[in-house]
Amino acid sequence: MRSRALLSLLCLALAACGEDHVPAADFGRDRFSDPRLSTSPHNTFSCATCHVVDKAAPLVAGHLDSGYNLAGAPTRGSWWGNGTTTLLDAINVCVREFMGGRPLARDDDATRELDAYLEASTPATAQAVPSSAPFTQVRTLTPPADLKGDATRGRDAYRQACYRCHGDVHTGNGRSNPAALPIPEASIISFMGLARDVTVEKIRHGRFFNIGGIMPFYTVEAMSDQTVADLLAYMGL
Repeated sequence: MRSRALLSLLCLALAACGEDHVPAADFGRDRFSDPRLSTSPHNTFSCATCHVVDKAAPLVAGHLDSGYNLAGAPTRGSWWGNGTTTLLDAINVCVREFMGGRPLARDDDATRELDAYLEASTPATAQAVPSSAPFTQVRTLTPPADLKGDATRGRDAYRQACYRCHGDVHTGNGRSNPAALPIPEASIISFMGLARDVTVEKIRHGRFFNIGGIMPFYTVEAMSDQTVADLLAYMGL
């Protein structure tokens, strides 16, 4: 009888554990917004800094992100403009280049949990997310001098795209990343008459093309030339 009672208690305990079990996708959602996904103690970026996960639409209103909406990302055939062919490799571009961390391995808990989160966020209809996303990276830079910027639109764009890292224009108040200097003052102080060109360079090329820093870049699809011109007007460049 005693053995049977102990067995019953064990079954009840296991059932309770099953009820309290947290799905991997829930852990993945937390990791998506956690800078500690990177092993770098200096990192302030998370996946959510540049991406949203929203099943409603490929483009999410009110967001001006350098990265695409990642709902349905596991269904795509390639990422980074066909530069990577596995989702893990695509994630590791961000982890390595922008977060300064050790690339994730296939058997890492973080990898498994992020996969589960993105799988759970995949829309039921294949039409909701393209199998690949357009990715036009500007290589030969020409500031949009022929486009007239609108400072009011630029203010809205700044709040959506720049404020999260750089804080308020000119002062940097409210910035989340101490490495993200106040703009456009950082460019004006360092480059004087070239501040406009350098600002456009950073928007289009980010940390690449030997510019330095850790800023992600904006493709043409992520930010139009007109929006760049609007940002310049708002910043007074």
